[in-house]
Amino acid sequence: MKKLSIFLFSFGILLLTLSACGNVKNNKNEYSDKAFMSDLALGLENRWSDGDKLDKIKDPSTSQTKEYYNKFVNDELNAISSYKDKKFKDSKLQALAIQYINALKDSKKAINSLDTMDGMKKWSDAYNTRTKLLVELKNDYNLKVNSKYNSYLEDLEKDGQEAVKNDEVKEKITALVNGIVFKYKPEEYDDTYKKYEATVENTTGSDISNFNGQVNLVDSTGVTVGDAYVSAQNWKAGSKVLFEFTTDKTFDKTVISPDYTLADQ
Repeated sequence: MKKLSIFLFSFGILLLTLSACGNVKNNKNEYSDKAFMSDLALGLENRWSDGDKLDKIKDPSTSQTKEYYNKFVNDELNAISSYKDKKFKDSKLQALAIQYINALKDSKKAINSLDTMDGMKKWSDAYNTRTKLLVELKNDYNLKVNSKYNSYLEDLEKDGQEAVKNDEVKEKITALVNGIVFKYKPEEYDDTYKKYEATVENTTGSDISNFNGQVNLVDSTGVTVGDAYVSAQNWKAGSKVLFEFTTDKTFDKTVISPDYTLADQ
């Protein structure tokens, strides 16, 4: 009886051990990190294959273009959309996967209005988001595609790097214009119109070929009481320009909306 008890105890321990090992194995199999990267590459390759087909159509119609753009997005969504609800070991990769899927969905929403400025902007914004994410996925998670499509991925990577740079410049220009303070410049023959000016240094680190700013004049109650415009051409990084305007309005602060073109674009 004692031997039987020892046997049953040992057998129970063995079952628990095997069960624990099985759970560890199952937990490992639940992670979708590698499968996502593989299917991401597959979706891209399918998209590029359809892209090559569109390129062979001479002067495609608007309806043909929209049809193929839908194919492009569906090629990727069919491959990876299910990963939005799957388990990842790497939480950053999971976040990138969800962001990429959402960018594809944004692309899909823009297709029906591609023949409008608003639709093109939405498509372009989604494209920039996708390419920036692909740069991260390639650099941090070694995204690889069939060698046949290496040049396609490299082109997307270049666009993504450019989009990242543009975001950085946009942040710097926003900070730049938010820091501009116009000061009243007394003149000998001041009348109802007064002159205001500000000397501003280009601290963005990038050469700006054209800069235009709409200057909203805001009073102490937050009401925009007027506007003015400032501009600069060939504004080199580190150089200074003088912005000035005249107005008969009384205002408390300025809010500037910038529009610009970088020299290397």
